[in-house]
Amino acid sequence: MGRIIAFCFSALFSLLFVCNPVSFAADSDAAAAQQQSAAASNITETMGTIQSITAQTSQGANQTAASIGNLAQLAADLRRSVADFKLPA
Repeated sequence: MGRIIAFCFSALFSLLFVCNPVSFAADSDAAAAQQQSAAASNITETMGTIQSITAQTSQGANQTAASIGNLAQLAADLRRSVADFKLPA
């Protein structure tokens, strides 16, 4: 009976000796996965910010293009309205 208890104790000790590094590695992997998840969340948030800025820039560019078109039309209208005026020679 004493041999069986000694064998079981030895087997449990060996199992503990093997499991501790595995447990440590699993904990390290879990920590790395959490860090990667946090980094991915930050990247997602940053990409959302970039998308918002890009949309605002595009809207501003469209408004600028419309303003330039309006200004060109006003310049053409002004040219036509003063075309009949002649300065005395």
